[in-house]
Amino acid sequence: MKTLTKIGSWGLSLALAMSAVACSSSDDATADNGTDTTTDTTSTVSDDVYNKGGYFIATKTDDGTEWVIQAKNLDGDLLQSKNMMELPQTEYTWVFNGHTAIGMVYQQQFAGIGYGLRYTAEDAPLTKVGEFRIDSRFTNYGFFNGQLVTSVAGQTYTDSLGKTHDDGATFAFYNYNGDAVTLDHTKTIATEPIAKNGEQITFSSIVDNGDGTFFTAMVESDFHQTGTGNGSSIGTVRYPDSVWVAKMDKDLNVLKIYRDNRISYAAGQYRSQVLRSLWKADDGTVYAFSNSFNDSTTLKAGALRIKPGADTFDPDYYFDLETPAEGYRFRRVWHMTGNIFLLEIYNEKNITTISAGHQFALVDMANKTFKWVTGLPAKNLITSGTETGGVPMYHDGSIWLPITEFGKDASVYTVDPQTAVATKKCTIKGATEIRTVGFIGE
Repeated sequence: MKTLTKIGSWGLSLALAMSAVACSSSDDATADNGTDTTTDTTSTVSDDVYNKGGYFIATKTDDGTEWVIQAKNLDGDLLQSKNMMELPQTEYTWVFNGHTAIGMVYQQQFAGIGYGLRYTAEDAPLTKVGEFRIDSRFTNYGFFNGQLVTSVAGQTYTDSLGKTHDDGATFAFYNYNGDAVTLDHTKTIATEPIAKNGEQITFSSIVDNGDGTFFTAMVESDFHQTGTGNGSSIGTVRYPDSVWVAKMDKDLNVLKIYRDNRISYAAGQYRSQVLRSLWKADDGTVYAFSNSFNDSTTLKAGALRIKPGADTFDPDYYFDLETPAEGYRFRRVWHMTGNIFLLEIYNEKNITTISAGHQFALVDMANKTFKWVTGLPAKNLITSGTETGGVPMYHDGSIWLPITEFGKDASVYTVDPQTAVATKKCTIKGATEIRTVGFIGE
């Protein structure tokens, strides 16, 4: 396990790999080699002393090490190396809530690893909130009811009669504050009775409804990799031409199931992980995206919606996302602003769980418009985002999209949400990939 170290002891690999850690409109920017004052302590600072916030950039160097950089802005100013922090693991998936950033490392059949950081002030280093383990593993995650929630399917459990089952879905609920990320409780629910067809359910996405309930998409499949006690992946999907979304309360009671046969299930797949495909627009409308990943489906990649308070999918709404994409399907999707979403689109039309997606498009879900993002390197020249990195954000009127071009340092592009035109804004010298760009603060 690595520990956070001071810049003076980072050693030769950092000096070579990130000797010019800079963010500017020019690739020739130089670094500020100030002294790092980061310490491995927890925060006792309350929210009311924080100011507006700062940019959060999670980067990877060519030796596989990952770093977090805090920056005042991403438009021409140097990233102060005193606000740089080495991470103890690699391949973090980051989620943000207010002044807190939580990174989680998916470790297949092993327990997940979590790491929390907190913003305190623009001139102060990010503060470590704490490290934690996700013992139940996780393939799904999100914020609900003021907590971080993860879930994994295919869990083994024993019922009240002493019979062992493999259809359990375990949800873990974590509290996070200025001092720690701590497990509040876990709960395993039986999914076979929910599916009612002898199959298990893998849950994908967590969308907080703000009323003590949340939406989550369901992937119904045969059992796969069961009996180990470590959870399972999605098995054979016998009904690939249907989508299911569950509405659940804080006790994981299923209050309602939304079902439709106009799209396939709402979950992307990368190896044994599920990729979030259920998102809420600013007006409260929830969109279920299906990339028709399963090769048995007869349906095109597309989306349906659930209007606020509705008991069914909107029968008058369907958005074909495959035809305007010239037959390509999307890999991941993110909500940006209003009703605008960013699609990461596969490079090829024949896809697997490890296929790359280096094409991008903006879709206005309310108006059903599709625009290819222009101004980026050609798809065959992009190396970032092949696994789970390259995660964008929307902030201050622009979409911020991390891109690494073959043989070059990682960069951040802004994308105009109306025109879909991308412009390179900054380059992180020595970084081979930007895992995530985010903003922590107000």
